[in-house]
Amino acid sequence: MNRPFFHAPRIQRDLLILPTEEYYRRRYRKNRTGSWLLLLVTAIAVLFAALGAKAQELEIEGSAERGAEFESVGINDTGSGDLLFQTGEQGRYIPAIHLGTEVDIKVRGLVAEVTLQQQFSNTSNDWQEAVYVLPLPENAAVNGMEIMVGERRIVGEVRERQQAQKIYKEAREAGKRAALLEQQRPNLFTSRVANIAPGEKIAVEIRYLQNLRFDSGQFSLRLPSTLTPRYMPGVPVVAEQQVSLNPHGWSLPTDQVPDADQISPVMMPMNELAEQGSHQMKIHIDLGMGLPLADIYSPYHEIDFRSESDHRYNIRLKQDSVPMDRDFALYWRPQASAMPAAAMFAEQSATDSSQYLQLLLLPPQGDAHSRKLPREVVYVVDTSGSMGGNSIRQAKESLLLALSRLDGMDRFNVIEFNSDYYTLYPRPLAATPENIQRARDWVESLDARGGTEMAPALKEALSQQLSDEPGELVRQVIFITDGAVGNENALFELIRQRLGEVRLFTVGIGSAPNSFFMTKAAQYGRGSFVQIGDLNEVQSKMAALFTKLESPLVTDLQVQWPQGIKVEGYPRRLPDLYRGEPVQLVARFDGNALGHSGAGEVRISGRLAGKRFIRNLSLSQLTVDISGKGIGSLWAREKIAALRDEQRERGQSTDQDVEDPLRQQILHLALEHQLASPYTSFVAVEQTPVRPVSEPLKSSPVPNAVAHGQVQQPFTYPATANGIYGQWLLATLLLALGGLLRKWRGAVERNLRRWLRGVLPDLRGRNVPRQERVQ
Repeated sequence: MNRPFFHAPRIQRDLLILPTEEYYRRRYRKNRTGSWLLLLVTAIAVLFAALGAKAQELEIEGSAERGAEFESVGINDTGSGDLLFQTGEQGRYIPAIHLGTEVDIKVRGLVAEVTLQQQFSNTSNDWQEAVYVLPLPENAAVNGMEIMVGERRIVGEVRERQQAQKIYKEAREAGKRAALLEQQRPNLFTSRVANIAPGEKIAVEIRYLQNLRFDSGQFSLRLPSTLTPRYMPGVPVVAEQQVSLNPHGWSLPTDQVPDADQISPVMMPMNELAEQGSHQMKIHIDLGMGLPLADIYSPYHEIDFRSESDHRYNIRLKQDSVPMDRDFALYWRPQASAMPAAAMFAEQSATDSSQYLQLLLLPPQGDAHSRKLPREVVYVVDTSGSMGGNSIRQAKESLLLALSRLDGMDRFNVIEFNSDYYTLYPRPLAATPENIQRARDWVESLDARGGTEMAPALKEALSQQLSDEPGELVRQVIFITDGAVGNENALFELIRQRLGEVRLFTVGIGSAPNSFFMTKAAQYGRGSFVQIGDLNEVQSKMAALFTKLESPLVTDLQVQWPQGIKVEGYPRRLPDLYRGEPVQLVARFDGNALGHSGAGEVRISGRLAGKRFIRNLSLSQLTVDISGKGIGSLWAREKIAALRDEQRERGQSTDQDVEDPLRQQILHLALEHQLASPYTSFVAVEQTPVRPVSEPLKSSPVPNAVAHGQVQQPFTYPATANGIYGQWLLATLLLALGGLLRKWRGAVERNLRRWLRGVLPDLRGRNVPRQERVQ
């Protein structure tokens, strides 16, 4: 029997009285007093959190004024005083120290000799110590420092870093004029000047050498004048640890950036500094390469120049001075008929019998019509807060131009990153018109916000490459960023470990990018780099990069020196070169090996587009400069850079008792050649005290100007990369949305229920014919 023995009596539907929606609404209605009370308490909590954060910011500023809290934490920070002088106008501050800069540059051969004189003017009524974070070129070899007070000059000397700090501290406490120059990064230094009297001006003269850059037929040099605030990833170190705090740095040291407080200077808008007559720069250049030039220009500043005898050119700013809110760059192009295929310069050491050589060689041009190989390109674009303003527009314009160069046989993907990263596609896809258009629409919607968490985006970009596919696929990552990070070493190690067969190219964006990171990342990535400082440069600079990306490489470069000569050259292993890039190296020879009939030849060979080429250069015809000190300093700096790379590859030793032999080599080189380095500093002290011991000494930061075209960022720690005001606004909007949804919940629920009934089947069987239900 299929029918149950017992069953409930069936009642016709027409006789049923079903509950209405009003019944259920009244039946399950809650007492809303508690909900609205919770909403009110949450809003009050958000308000107090914002006020507390603001009070914490003011407390940080106030602690810098009080100074006593920082006295016991480290040698760099004793005697801290007024941070900034507050004016009567709300929110406005006047720096205690005004800054003026004069730059004198002499170009001889392939070297620029730069004298940077900075005047620190004490506008307060107190004795002051000036603390200034000084940006320099990433390839600068700093080899001199002096203090100038009126006609008096106090010459600085290189000492081991801890010893220099001790000498400076003792002189500062004794009331003596003193200056200290410390390297934080190859392109970032800290300059300290102690015991500046009220109303007094003290000038600090810094001298350095830098290699000229040659690319695509033109020489260039770049002079930084400010910086972009760097993002400091990691967790701030615990308060119990004994750390050397800098009261003028807006960031605390973190586990990933232990010197974050030393590379996070106070920033101020340039218009406010200009109102005080501060942060103005004068530049004079004596350009004497001995070649007739076809063009001289500066892309960001107006210049005047006049030609003198022996193909020398005198170059000045058209205005007397310019604001220190962006890099100064100068480009010059030799006449095509005058440009040699190779250039060599030699000098004699002033301390021993060794000689130094600097070489530049232009490889032969590849076939312009060579077959273009299919590419797999991952574009990574920085959309962090430091890219706000003109920088994000330059980055988007660069990326759109790059997308337009793809063709059907290429594959691509796009990754953006700020506090997190986001990929357009899970994996690189074919560059079809539809996929490219979708990418263009996505790029157009990007905006700048959040922190600069670069490592996850780099990992994702390098893991996107499908290395197991056969064929001649060229794999490239194009990294578009301002490089505003403080954990450069960790990122270099990440690139070195994960690069594989990929080539990494960097595009530096903005008027003051982190050129050290951009250059070194491209070097580790076996790629090339380009800097874009203005929106008008996007077309030309990206076109030059595309030419390199799509042209054959110069590979397998080797240098063979004459037999029987002891020589040490850098770089030790010559990199692959892209179209328009020359072979550049510096070398040290033992004994008088150059400039005589038996010197022999240096042989450079390589492979271009599958064909072998060889160049022989005579060393016997060289004229050895007996008075020069430039090439020796550049050689020492290149060797120090190579030793630092070796340190990064080995990693930090866990045994504190074992002395690092690489550190000892760097220290010995820096002391021998009188260079600033990670382990040496310049210190200059006037022997006669000038400040009475009874007079207190205050320490004030010299702010850096916000870079041209950038939006000033709120200085925050990594955990609050969006800024407290952004979080407060977001929380307020979410609370308001929650309140509106509660108010209109009934109507929303009714409309949603009706919509679902119309699109979803009735699972309760109401639409089943009556006769089927009865069976």
